[in-house]
This record gives sequence, structure tokens and C-alpha cells, in this order.
Amino acid sequence: MVEKSKKWAILVGLLLIAVIASAGCVGEKAPEEGEEAPTGEGTTPTTQTPTTPPSGTGTSLSDLFGKAESIASVRYDMVITSPGNPSVTSKQWVKGNKMRTEITAEGQKMITIMNGDKQEMYMYFPEQNMAMKMDFSEAPESAVEEAVSIEDYNPTVIGTETIDGKLCTVVEYVAPEGSAKMWLWQKHGFPVRMEMTAPEGTSRIDWKNIEFDDISDDKFELPAGVEIMDLGDLESMMESMLPGGA
Repeated sequence: MVEKSKKWAILVGLLLIAVIASAGCVGEKAPEEGEEAPTGEGTTPTTQTPTTPPSGTGTSLSDLFGKAESIASVRYDMVITSPGNPSVTSKQWVKGNKMRTEITAEGQKMITIMNGDKQEMYMYFPEQNMAMKMDFSEAPESAVEEAVSIEDYNPTVIGTETIDGKLCTVVEYVAPEGSAKMWLWQKHGFPVRMEMTAPEGTSRIDWKNIEFDDISDDKFELPAGVEIMDLGDLESMMESMLPGGA
């Protein structure tokens, strides 16, 4: 039988990965005009720009999506804030079709490693030296994929804004989850902020500490000797954590 500490790690991990997987539709509302910007974010007022910028500026939407798709390797922090919930911060590393996410909650560190080439995703708990193979269909999108995917929703450019010293093109669009805005860093086509407004309120994602480094491939591998659990036993294991369970 799995030890209770491992069961708790799995429960926390499942809750956290659900938060990360839903990143495409969460976040916090940006400051309204006249309100104070969040600490550490130098935000200048939005200025309207044409939907199609002058030729040669390299900031048309097609140019921005092209820049995003050309990103080979990047790491960043992702801060998710949604109505009625505390903010959640994770660290992510992306290289090609591989992604690593690190997050800590309730004192429990959880790492997810996703390999799109192998169609594999693992939830790894370093303290327990244990990993759990996840359903790859539930794999979350990276920030790059998030930016490029909005092209399917016919986004409209509504202006420009500087966030954290990064000049961004601001676009709005309507997704299945609700109306949305995204701030795309003109230099790289990388998202800096996204807002999603749904019936339950306005949420926000902020991408911070963005670095375009060459990431080692071993960052996306499980350490040797890690115990890999069979998800087929997950249901009975979770039942045993409930009152009256084993």
C-alpha cells in the first residue's frame, strides 16, 4: 500500500496540475485607467494603433506569431490569479515539444515533465522519489503555444502597452471560455499577460522573468531510479484517503 505521505503528495499534485492545465482560461483583471499598477510592473497607458501596422515594423500579428513559433528554448515564471482563489506561481522550461513545470504548494514540490515527441507526461515528486504517468491528452499548453493558438480566434489589435519594460501589442478575441485579451511582446511575439473574462469573473496570467536560454535536454527527463506509479490504481488509492477509507 502506498504510504499516506505519498497519497497526500498525489492529491496535492492532481489539484495543482488541474490549475496549470486550465491556464488558458485563468488570470486577473488588469488595472483600469487611473488605478495603480501592480508592484514591479511599469505599465504605461494603452495607445491605439492600426490593426495592420506600417510595413517594415515587424509587429503585425502574422509577424508576432511567426516570432513566437521560431522560439527554440525559453524559461519563465507563470503567475495565475483567478476570482476567489490565491495566486499560483509556477516555473516553466520549454524546448521544442518538451516542457517542464515546477510548483510548490502545502510544502509539497511537484514537477511535471511533458514530452510531446513521445506523447508522455509525468507528475514527479522529488521528496518521495516517485512519479506518476499522466494522460497525455491532459497536457497543458506552453506560453508559446498559448500565443500562437489565439490565431484561430481571429484576434483584433486594439493598441500597444508597455509592461515590465516590454513594448506589447494588445489584442482581443473571443474564445469558448469567454472574451479575452493578450499582450504580445513585440520583440519576440511572446505573451506577457493574458486576461479572460467569463461569467464567474475576470482572471489573469502574467508571464515574468522570461529568458531565451538554451536548456539542457536532461531538464526534461526523470532522474534514474524514480518509482513510477500505475494510474490504474489511482481510483482505489484516492478512495482510501476519504473518511472510512483504508
